[in-house]
Amino acid sequence: MKEALVFEERAGRIVVPSQTLATIVSVAVERGGARVRRYPRRSVAFELGAEPPRVQVGIVASAGTVLPELAARVQSSVHEALELMCEMRELIVDVTVEEIA
Repeated sequence: MKEALVFEERAGRIVVPSQTLATIVSVAVERGGARVRRYPRRSVAFELGAEPPRVQVGIVASAGTVLPELAARVQSSVHEALELMCEMRELIVDVTVEEIA
């Protein structure tokens, strides 16, 4: 995950590193009712050069959770957070339930 979101402004360049984007996504996933799978690695990936940009996130769901509803909440939460904080309006958010805890 080496990509960064770069905004070219008249006054200069604004760079949002991938680690910052991953933190935004992680907080949004938690707000959606799940958590990002962290082991053996954090399960967040970005394709910022794609049109539209794509975010892929692997989540851990609680046992007994209705998975399609949880995934839809997480998608919505991640999309809203990135749109609000990074002005990423056209965005694809792929959610994979990687673990049940």
